[in-house]
Amino acid sequence: MSQQKLPAEIRNFFERTTRKVTGLYKPTWLVNALESSTWIVDSGVVVRDVDGTVKGGERLNWDRLLPKGRFTSRVYAVPLEQARMIVVCAHDGAFKVAKSLRGIRHFHLYLLWLVEFLAVRYGERFIKEGFSIFGVDDIVEFLGAAEIGGVSGTGAFIQRWEEYLSESTNGIEPASLSAHLEKLGALDGNGNLNLRFAASALGIDYKRLSQSQEFKKYLAHVFNCEPGSQLNDDDDGRLKLTVALSIWMVTFCELLSSLPIKSQAEIEDHYLVLDIVRPFRNRGDGRTRTLPLSTGRSLMFGCSKWMIDIYPALNIYLNEIIPLSRSIIDDSNVSPFTALSIAEEIVPIPDGLASTFDVYKRMQSDSRVSEAKIRTKFPFSIFLLRLHTAVCFCLAGVLTSCRRGELVELGTEASYEIAGRFYLSVLLRKTGIDNIREPMEKPIPRLVDECLASLNELKELWQNIAPSSDTLFASQAFFKVNVRGAFPFTVADAYVVLKELSEFLGLVDCSGERWVVLPHELRRYFAMTFFHFGGLENSLPALSWFMGHDDIEKTWRYIKESLTGKELSASEAALATSAVCSDDQSHGVKQLRHILLKHFGSEKINIMHEDELRDYLELLSEKGVYTATPIQINAGKRKKYTVAISIREGAHASTW
Repeated sequence: MSQQKLPAEIRNFFERTTRKVTGLYKPTWLVNALESSTWIVDSGVVVRDVDGTVKGGERLNWDRLLPKGRFTSRVYAVPLEQARMIVVCAHDGAFKVAKSLRGIRHFHLYLLWLVEFLAVRYGERFIKEGFSIFGVDDIVEFLGAAEIGGVSGTGAFIQRWEEYLSESTNGIEPASLSAHLEKLGALDGNGNLNLRFAASALGIDYKRLSQSQEFKKYLAHVFNCEPGSQLNDDDDGRLKLTVALSIWMVTFCELLSSLPIKSQAEIEDHYLVLDIVRPFRNRGDGRTRTLPLSTGRSLMFGCSKWMIDIYPALNIYLNEIIPLSRSIIDDSNVSPFTALSIAEEIVPIPDGLASTFDVYKRMQSDSRVSEAKIRTKFPFSIFLLRLHTAVCFCLAGVLTSCRRGELVELGTEASYEIAGRFYLSVLLRKTGIDNIREPMEKPIPRLVDECLASLNELKELWQNIAPSSDTLFASQAFFKVNVRGAFPFTVADAYVVLKELSEFLGLVDCSGERWVVLPHELRRYFAMTFFHFGGLENSLPALSWFMGHDDIEKTWRYIKESLTGKELSASEAALATSAVCSDDQSHGVKQLRHILLKHFGSEKINIMHEDELRDYLELLSEKGVYTATPIQINAGKRKKYTVAISIREGAHASTW
């Protein structure tokens, strides 16, 4: 059959309207120049100029040290331009495989790991051809190296060190290795390997090598010159990293095959790539740890008690300390930090803060909390502010179910009152496109409003001695004060103050072990308590709304991660009971209904007792006869919630 061409007008139309990437270009979200060694990305975190310095946004550093020099050097010009094109096209333009810029930092980081892997494996070929040499075998080797050794594996740290030794020793037996290393100047005064020497010899940034547990473990087992630091096994961390890299790899291959980079044909086979990464994607559970119920109660009791008993005394105390500090600064020209310390020697500790001050002093001398010991060298006033910030963060996190990033970004006027009820204005993360975030108005208890109001009052007070020209400091509710001044509060700061609050409240788990609260545990604690005490399966639609999920199935997956086997069976039985007792005529529900009628010897479901149905359905769930999953059907602006039942093949009434 002869080939026929489309009419010229149609071919011209497609030629004119088809979007193509012919080279590297500067996207709108890039704040500085393409040639910069560190990109500043306007990723939704407010980019602003503070006293001549650009703050906010994401920083993408291209200046990675590789075997032949920095990635930004002329040697790596070809792969560097390709890598920059990959990052740009992943988040901009015709392809834009990423929904938004929120994950650009991890995308860039994983890409640099792959760059290092290829630079070590192919050497000069990678320098000349860049990513054109990348094939499916490299996928297996890269993910396998990550699974075994993490970043040390993908960067071949151990392999490179052994090659260096082989080249430098000229066949010297391992028994004389220490003497040879000493001759090279590779040992420190204690006879241990100097990691700065090793990093320089291998072409690896010292900070990366010094943080490599796998490399240190290798030295400890093979040589008698290890750096002597405590080594930690982190198999779970490597598994989670491998899962994340395997998911990223599919996106990367899809993008690489679409760009003007001559990639290998096998990379263009999407299903082949999926088959290759599948074994690596099924490892690790990636679960968020759940705050034990008893620990959560202790946390909420301690935070509530703080707001009722301690905050009023704290507020009075700081209203004496800070004005006095201001006077000392004006009279003596000392730093705010010094002025606070002097003022605290003059103003007596009020009775309402006596117990808090005792804990503050104890934490300075408790050898078990070395990090808290360092941080409590702050004046007592700053220590109080940090604890109060942590209290407000916990109460807001648990009582609003906001994500940690949403809490940090809450505005100074985020909470408001209408007809005696309080609401919180939140910009939801993981929604919208690019920097556009979906707004949500959540009902909140009065306590959250009081927490945010207290932060506003304290911020106004602290600005008397620690003013800030940062616009983000003024607009956000949460803030921090340290020896350098006043600054906007970040997610990283939340980890610090929550650790101090955990120590202050003496939180422990069910076995009596110390428990440190993490920011993401607050939202999960809300979800699990709401689910268990709000009606289990009946609470899912409301819980999904509170958490800002656009799909009830996402909420169910979130909940399932923290359910025990017994709890999961009970929850599935409740879902299944509501399904079989409804007028649902789907295939799975009809099958399950038939199994029940056979077992009970009945002709109708509606004449049976619901508790008996639920008990038997729980038994069937434990035996794996069926699975029940809540699903959401969207019809325009309306949403319908139902339950999908899946019966295990071969299951029937006579079996049970």
